[in-house]
Amino acid sequence: MLLHSSNLILLVMLLMNFRAFSSFQWGMLVFVLLLVILHFLPESLRSVLEYHRAEPEQVWRAVTGHLLHSNHWHLVMNLGALLLMLMLHQLYYSLHSFALLLVSGCIGISVLLYLFSPDIQIYVGLSGWLHCFITAGALLDIKHKVQSGWLILLGVIAKVAYEQWQGPDTELAALIDANVAIDAHLYGVICGLLLGLVFVYVTSTKPAENQLQR
Repeated sequence: MLLHSSNLILLVMLLMNFRAFSSFQWGMLVFVLLLVILHFLPESLRSVLEYHRAEPEQVWRAVTGHLLHSNHWHLVMNLGALLLMLMLHQLYYSLHSFALLLVSGCIGISVLLYLFSPDIQIYVGLSGWLHCFITAGALLDIKHKVQSGWLILLGVIAKVAYEQWQGPDTELAALIDANVAIDAHLYGVICGLLLGLVFVYVTSTKPAENQLQR
């Protein structure tokens, strides 16, 4: 009985928290659920959504390929990284601006993959776009004089430079059961710099000062 009561209290607390969700938080919850649902689609459906160099006329793949993952570990790691980045930078975004960054970043990375990485025939995973997201967020930090923005920006640039010099991580490749597309990470940073500058110069809304103290 006590166990049932504690479960009921926990459920009520969760429901209360859901009621307090902003439209952006609800949007992020839907986005996470979408990533999970896409991961469990049958292979016949996944194959028409992944980025495929041989199918450039199927333009939706430029976005949907980034929303698929090679295995459960790949999905879990990217969801964890997304959560961390949202904790750092969600204050800068509305649902509309987040969706704009997501779609434009995915398309930009796919175009760069097609133009400059002919060896990558098939690509899935959110990690390229996550590099775009964290880079754009770092520029917004810098705009609002959050000193950690410089550390984040230099850190992500150093990471992709090291990957280009050293090559992909073989242990990570074994874990996610796929080659690590380090070019997608590089292109994500490039897109993040370009799109981040657009956000810096176009957006004028400044988060509350207490939100910026990190």
